[in-house]
Amino acid sequence: MRLPKIRELGEALKSLFSRAYTGKYPREKVIPPDGFRGCPQFSETDCVGCLACYEVCPARAIDYVDDREKKQRVLTHHWEICIFCQQCERACITEKGIKLTKEYELAEFNRREGKSQSIKELVICEHCGGIVGCLDHLKFLAKKVGPLLYANPTLLLARHDELKLLEKQRGESSPHPRAGHLKLLCPNCRREMILKEQW
Repeated sequence: MRLPKIRELGEALKSLFSRAYTGKYPREKVIPPDGFRGCPQFSETDCVGCLACYEVCPARAIDYVDDREKKQRVLTHHWEICIFCQQCERACITEKGIKLTKEYELAEFNRREGKSQSIKELVICEHCGGIVGCLDHLKFLAKKVGPLLYANPTLLLARHDELKLLEKQRGESSPHPRAGHLKLLCPNCRREMILKEQW
C-alpha cells in the first residue's frame, strides 16, 4: 500500500480545520449579481397592454384574454414555461412594462399560482363593438406623438379626461352632422366614417 503524498496530506488537514467553501443557503438568501435574468414581472403602472411582449416571446409564456363585457385585457406571464430570454423586456415599448427581476425561487405547490398578471382597461369601438386597444396604450401613444395628437381623433379622445377639451361625454349622441369625429372608433370604422361622412 502506497503512502499518500505529503502535499495531499497537507491539503486534507487544511480543509479539515478551515471553514466550508459553500454558501449558507437556505439560511441566508443568495443575492444574484447585476445582470442576473430572474423571473419577469409586469409593472401595473408602466405596462400599457400593447402585446409587444406577447408577440416576441419564443416560449409562448405570455398569453392574454380580452373580455369585452368587462372591458378588460388580462396579460398573464407563466413562470413554468418561461426561458428567461429577456425578449419581453427588450420589446417593451415603455421599457418598464415588464422587467426581469433577481427573483429565482419560483417553486410552487400549484403550477397555476406561478404567474404574474397585468389587467388593463379596453377601449371598444362605439360603432362596430370591436376592440380598439388598451386605454393606457392609447394614452401612451398620445403623449409620445405630442402635438400630432390633434390629427388623430381616437388618440385625442383617449386623453379627453386629462385634457378636458370637450364637454360631450364619451358615447353620448350628438345632433351635429359630423358627430362621428367625436367617437372612439376602430381604424376601419374611422375610415368608413371619413369616406361617407354620414354618422
